[in-house]
Amino acid sequence: MHCSRLVNRGILLFMELKELRCLVALSELCSISLVAEQLHLSPPAIHKQLKILEGELGVRLYEKIGRRLQLTQPAEILLPYLKDMLAQHNSALSALEEWKGLKRGLVRIGTGPSTYILPAILKKFRRANPGVEMLVETGNTPVLLESLGKGSLDLALLVSPDLVEKRDFFVETSWNFELVLVSHLRHTAVRPHLADLKNHRFILFRKGSRLEESVDRYFAAHGFEPNVIMRFDNPDFIRSMVCAGLGSSMLPMWVVEKDVKEGRLSLIRQAEPPLYSKIALVRRKSTYLPQPVQAFIASARSLQEKNLRLLTASAGALR
Repeated sequence: MHCSRLVNRGILLFMELKELRCLVALSELCSISLVAEQLHLSPPAIHKQLKILEGELGVRLYEKIGRRLQLTQPAEILLPYLKDMLAQHNSALSALEEWKGLKRGLVRIGTGPSTYILPAILKKFRRANPGVEMLVETGNTPVLLESLGKGSLDLALLVSPDLVEKRDFFVETSWNFELVLVSHLRHTAVRPHLADLKNHRFILFRKGSRLEESVDRYFAAHGFEPNVIMRFDNPDFIRSMVCAGLGSSMLPMWVVEKDVKEGRLSLIRQAEPPLYSKIALVRRKSTYLPQPVQAFIASARSLQEKNLRLLTASAGALR
């Protein structure tokens, strides 16, 4: 009898977790059929789980708005707590599997399209931990923070992580990097003021990106309004346009270093102070960190800006 009760309690716990996952997935996908596809269940099974959860909680959890399903206000109130419960459950299973030695480890990391640091960290980490599996996902900052929050990522590399620590996240380590003015022109004024570049055509980052915010704030702080002719998401696209002679730009040092050294681009050292931004390794605040994740953080912390070529060595070093 006692064993039967334990088995029944285990089944009940399993079913409750399935119900929670159904609701969390519905909040993101807004469709029972898409939730069923993601969780590898049938749509009737998903519908049943959601109705069971509604019965247990005594509130309606979702409603149909047009062709989409939308969470009700009570469900929205519950959602952050449910995500936290599922993330804690995943952490508990990871800790147990680590103790039992069932796997050699997994690190799930997210990164944006502008992050140059990840290959250097991976190289150092893999050298010391060859048996650990790495899962890398890309996305913009809101997407990566969402994945961290619900526990589907362990870590994320974010550019300009302003105010992140005021939320449910913790910055493990960070690196400063310099954004430099570059042009295809071979002869530029020595230490010009930004105002002297008013006739330059600029190719900058798309509105809403973190690097765009940094560059636009910098220009505004010095009273400069650039003549912007193009905007792109990807810094490599911008670099290619500048190399083709289509305009000037302000890009991270690591993006243009090789082109400047080989003479395809010229570095413009403006009279105004340099612009620096930051890349941070961020994780969700949690009481447990698996050993592979701790090892990855240690590898990241050992890398310095000077080794990663994130800053210019001197004003004349790359001219």
